[in-house]
Amino acid sequence: MNVFWLLLLTGILAALQMLLFKRAGLRGIRVERRFTRGRVFEGESLQMIETIENRRLLPVPWLRIETRMPTELLFGRQENLEIGGQRYHRSVFFLGSWQRVRRTHQVRAMRRGYYALSSYAMTVGDLLGVSQVSVERPMRCALTVYPRLLSRDEVRLPVSRWQGEAVVRRFIDPDLFLYSGIRDYRPGDLPRDVHWRASARTGRLEVKQHDYTAQSRLVVLLNVVARENQWDAADERDSAVVEQGIRLAATLMCYALQDGLEVGFGSNGYAKPVEGETVYVAPAGGRQQSEILLETCARLAIRRVLPFHVFLGNLRLPQDADVVLISGYDSELIRAEMARLRARGLGVTLLPIEKEAA
Repeated sequence: MNVFWLLLLTGILAALQMLLFKRAGLRGIRVERRFTRGRVFEGESLQMIETIENRRLLPVPWLRIETRMPTELLFGRQENLEIGGQRYHRSVFFLGSWQRVRRTHQVRAMRRGYYALSSYAMTVGDLLGVSQVSVERPMRCALTVYPRLLSRDEVRLPVSRWQGEAVVRRFIDPDLFLYSGIRDYRPGDLPRDVHWRASARTGRLEVKQHDYTAQSRLVVLLNVVARENQWDAADERDSAVVEQGIRLAATLMCYALQDGLEVGFGSNGYAKPVEGETVYVAPAGGRQQSEILLETCARLAIRRVLPFHVFLGNLRLPQDADVVLISGYDSELIRAEMARLRARGLGVTLLPIEKEAA
């Protein structure tokens, strides 16, 4: 008889604790995940910090937190860390009353991209593991992975081509103190360049035609299609070629900005999350422009919006700009657009992607 009452009491206590933990649910439990750096370059390592806090008197016998993770983020070996097919990050905890747990996980960014962790699933159970309460909550945690920059030796087209103090005809911007003639006014010309005497004589606005010295305006245009006869989505080999092209474009732009040039970027692909629109960033200089260009490269999808020659035909590039085309292939259509741009007075260079390095 004593055994009967013991079993009954045990059953009642089990039911009470199950009801207690079920009613308490996930109230008072706070979860935060963040990366120590919001932006890294491809191949670099960083840390993901996980903070879980129990803000209540009732302890948490066990708590499981699961977050879907991109496979491009490689985790090191950590205590209580499970990676199911490198897709889910799973952590299991015991939390006492008013306890906070902080864990640090080593992460390596294996591939460029923009990775947003938008939600996590949280499950809490009772002492016996019979009852469980689960909920999915939003989370704001993102990582931008810039493309890896190549060394100057790996960039076949030397950036020094846009440097120097010598007076040249291309790859430079006008000197404010030297001018070689007068021309008609064009939108974008500065008021200080207006030649008022010539304007009064001709009856229309005339501006001073400056000579050239040491600065340049550079526009880098990238083709996200690796082969001329490629009509379907890029396979692994084609994607590797375009990825190398993205690294080349990012490297060329960063070195050019460091050397004092104004740099712009365009592509016939799209930058996530905006689908269906080609990419174009107008030339500008400074550190902020470098961050904008690297961010654009990180978000660039290897998916064509327009054929490259159509994209080139639709662009309205600034005057006196030098254009570098980065493409996995050459074609008559691309050459025709290059000739059209040169006829407008732009300097155009086709920079092929070395497939062996991809």
